[in-house]
Amino acid sequence: MIWIDSPETFCFHFWNAWEEPETNEVIVIGSCMNPPDSIFNDNNNNDNLECILSEIRLNLKTGKSTKRPILQGSNHLNLEAGMVNRYKLGRKTRFAYLAIAEPWPKVSGFAKVDLVTRETKKVMYGEERYGGEPFFVPSGSGSEREDDGYVLVFVHDEKMWESELQVINAMTMEMEALVKLPSRVPYGFHGTFIRSEDLAQQV
Repeated sequence: MIWIDSPETFCFHFWNAWEEPETNEVIVIGSCMNPPDSIFNDNNNNDNLECILSEIRLNLKTGKSTKRPILQGSNHLNLEAGMVNRYKLGRKTRFAYLAIAEPWPKVSGFAKVDLVTRETKKVMYGEERYGGEPFFVPSGSGSEREDDGYVLVFVHDEKMWESELQVINAMTMEMEALVKLPSRVPYGFHGTFIRSEDLAQQV
């Protein structure tokens, strides 16, 4: 086991990590909070809290680390709960689907971030409408495209007190289906979607 320090780093969630043998590094993608002790310190003003999507490089040869924001300047967004294509976990990932945690701690939309080009595409839920974490579901079409699939999000309208499940095409970022829900799904509710066939096989 190798311990490598990453100073002033607190990531509430990590999205993926992979090895790059050519540089002797492990690449970690996570949302780092600034200030690092924000959510554990009652004295901090949440208005100043940032969730910075970051690339952390751990050099296995030197034992050193580096950290840099993936989105900077006018492109910065507070990005927290979300995921990558789960079939890419542990391997180099190009896309991450992350909740836009604004105004903190509510989620006003989600973003598809290209970790290579730094391009960001957003889906916003609208005025007084907030949601939970986006969930990526591969289409199962056999395509080799990493973003061939759908993003599922629960959205709640606080003005009308109505909730819905939105199904967004991950390649085009256009809505393909909308399901009205009979009751609200709480914000920040962690969960997963599985096929009925898989559920039937569970003991």
